[in-house]
Amino acid sequence: MPSARDIRASAWRAMKEGGLLPALAGFAIISMLSVVMQVAVRRIGLSQGWVVEIPFAEFLRSFGFAVDPEAERLLSEYAFPKSEPAFLACSTALQAAWAGILSYGGAVLSVAVMRGGAMAYQALSGFRWFFRTAALGLLRMALLAFWTLLFVVPGVMAAYSYRMAFMLMADHPDWSPAKALSESRRIMHGHRWRLACLDASFIGWFVLVGATFGLAGIFVAPYFAAANAAFYEDLLDRVETNAGQ
Repeated sequence: MPSARDIRASAWRAMKEGGLLPALAGFAIISMLSVVMQVAVRRIGLSQGWVVEIPFAEFLRSFGFAVDPEAERLLSEYAFPKSEPAFLACSTALQAAWAGILSYGGAVLSVAVMRGGAMAYQALSGFRWFFRTAALGLLRMALLAFWTLLFVVPGVMAAYSYRMAFMLMADHPDWSPAKALSESRRIMHGHRWRLACLDASFIGWFVLVGATFGLAGIFVAPYFAAANAAFYEDLLDRVETNAGQ
């Protein structure tokens, strides 16, 4: 059974063999579109009065923290957005749907990196199946919220169980969101710890992203996605082998 290091090596090899530039360009497109949605939602909320920016010092006081005059002066440049409940619910759903569309594009691109023939425009594949990929994003968010409300651990386990849903739909675009999530949960049974170990092996890279104020994410995001796709490929091989026995 390949280790996290083996999976990362497989992903890096695929990127070096022709997938690096398409992956970098494709994930740059995805990041840009994600930021565009966040900015648009925030501006609409502010313009309509559905979002109000309150001073950060006032925000801290609302939770019972004491803020002295000197601290208030230092915090005066910072504000915290406070959203109306209805707008918060609608904007969360909208962004989950948008994330579903972009996640599908990222899955298509990452799987293509591992199989060869990756092209940057594949990052936009989610718009071809707009309603289905948006629905997958919404349903996945709803399920994760449900399991997280039960307790943190079930929420984390659910996140790993449903990780392969977008890649499965990339291979089977005719599947319904429910089927993609159900199949992801099925094939991930017994493999969640392996995927958690793969995630843990990227901790150093994630620290680098934070240390560079997100700049290193230009490379780390497609590398991490390719590693997930490499894990997916290994997982499919194991499922097919078990089915043939």
